[in-house]
Amino acid sequence: MSGMERQVMLAQALRMRVWSVAWIALVAVALLATTVQVVLLKTAPDPRLEAAAGTQRSQAREPARRGQIVDRRGRVLATSLMARRAFADPALIWERGWERLREKGVRTTERDPFVEAAEVVGNAIGVPPVEIDRVLRKHADHRYVVIWPELTEAQAADLRSIRLAGVGVETFPQRVYPADQVGSQVIGRVGTEQKGQSGAELQHDVALAGTDGTLGFLRDVRRRPLWIDERDHRPSQDGHDVRLALDLVVQEIAERQLDAAVRRYNAGGGRAVVMDVETGDILAIADVLRSRRGWQEITTDPQRRIHASLGRNRNVTDPYEPGSTFKPFVWAVATEQGIFRPGTTVSLPNGPYRTRFGRMIRDVKYTGPVSWKTVLVKSLNGGMAAAAERMSFSQMQSVLERFGFGRRTAVGIPGESEGLLTLPKGWTKYTQTSVCMGHELGVTPVQMVQAFSAFCRDGTMVPARLTLGEEGAGRDFPPPSRRVISEAVALVAREAMEGVLTEGTGRKAQSEQYRMFGKSGTAQLPRPKGQGKGYFEDRYVSSFIAGAPFERPRIVCLVVIDDPDKARGHFGGSVAGPVCRDIVDQTLEYMGVAPDQPDQRRQQVAALREDSDRH
Repeated sequence: MSGMERQVMLAQALRMRVWSVAWIALVAVALLATTVQVVLLKTAPDPRLEAAAGTQRSQAREPARRGQIVDRRGRVLATSLMARRAFADPALIWERGWERLREKGVRTTERDPFVEAAEVVGNAIGVPPVEIDRVLRKHADHRYVVIWPELTEAQAADLRSIRLAGVGVETFPQRVYPADQVGSQVIGRVGTEQKGQSGAELQHDVALAGTDGTLGFLRDVRRRPLWIDERDHRPSQDGHDVRLALDLVVQEIAERQLDAAVRRYNAGGGRAVVMDVETGDILAIADVLRSRRGWQEITTDPQRRIHASLGRNRNVTDPYEPGSTFKPFVWAVATEQGIFRPGTTVSLPNGPYRTRFGRMIRDVKYTGPVSWKTVLVKSLNGGMAAAAERMSFSQMQSVLERFGFGRRTAVGIPGESEGLLTLPKGWTKYTQTSVCMGHELGVTPVQMVQAFSAFCRDGTMVPARLTLGEEGAGRDFPPPSRRVISEAVALVAREAMEGVLTEGTGRKAQSEQYRMFGKSGTAQLPRPKGQGKGYFEDRYVSSFIAGAPFERPRIVCLVVIDDPDKARGHFGGSVAGPVCRDIVDQTLEYMGVAPDQPDQRRQQVAALREDSDRH
């Protein structure tokens, strides 16, 4: 080989070595850059890339158990159970379904994926396929839809076994109300997201709901859990149980008796409240509304058409004119202030009483001069007006202030009204002689039973309450009472109101078992806005309030019958009185309170009721 050839070969070998080194260096740099990029992607990826690529870490929600609502004796009123429902991904069913149909050789003109899926699902859970097909078509573009709201365990197992792409079974919390409709307005309800919508469910939503937990885990490409780190687990905190003062049995008694009376008198509605006078606990609070054919109803509640528990509780939201049931409060204050004493003779004419400013006060019957006690027993408007004229405006206004009228009771029901009162600056002589008869003011049933508790106690008034707090929290102690009248006046008023039942307007409300004391009321129904001013001439609000037993009262009960059919009766003593009596009798018997009606009186009452039933 010549020298020239050797030099050429050496030059070629050098070039090859240079290119090899260059390529090796280039590959090394590329590998290093790739490694660096991988490390960067793993440790600090661009947010845009991370959002597009997804993550291998997942987080599952651990739902908290919603607390129970129980009554005063621990009976469950609302609880949560885990239920199952069928869901679907309509878009996935449509996409995968065509592939499946083509594999089966089915022509697209004969069937489509929704028809096939509906038949498979319908046959698995035993429901008409057309219903499943209708839901899928309505939500064809959605990625999630519930196709059957509730499955039994057997249906859930059968649906899982078909392994149809786009169809699955999921568990969800379901709120259950064991007492059905009893107390539904007080208990309330939850929505699809388990959030309180009304009643105690809404009022105590935060305490009942609890706090959901979370569980983080590493998953594979098929989203199956690979690894769970206990540090990524935040356990859920279940909601607290809430105990109401309500007694389920007393609530059922009140609702049943009230509903029967509303139908018996073809009334537009009715309300009833039963309160324990020792503690202020609301044992029952019932509200009924009816729509009568051919009647223009004054009170309506559209929400009840959606669900009974969504309607407002008119015992706290809708004030009404109490009429003569308000007289005991004025009578007691007038007695305490020395306007009249129980035995004082009140000079009344044998006709309408004319006030000093010329107003004519009419009564159903005219008696002439009677004692101040008889004024309450016989519910004489003229006698109450005579007392009102001797009282100053501030003395009459103190009746409202003492007994808590014009203020919310804080019983805790959403939407509570404070009532309707005439302000002092607008107070007139006409107002003075109207309020003493229970007119020109609006009160709520809960305000009435709270105020009446003063006559059932020693002249102290105990605030009404509906919630006892968390179950087992030891919050059963009675709330503080407030003195509103003297003990002596409370007792003499109680004696006069026993006379209301034995010889006054409440004779039809007498009990064969218990010595009741109370007062009837018959007020004209005010015209609603848009229908003129004043009152209807032939439409009424009939009411009766009573406490029992006489010596040591345990409960007070108020019944209000809204707009009864006058052709069937409208006086409070005969319409609302017997309902009040029946609720009192059954409640006290249930509570284990011994009857205190003397045998002789019991026979007289039985004879009176028998005679009344015949007529």
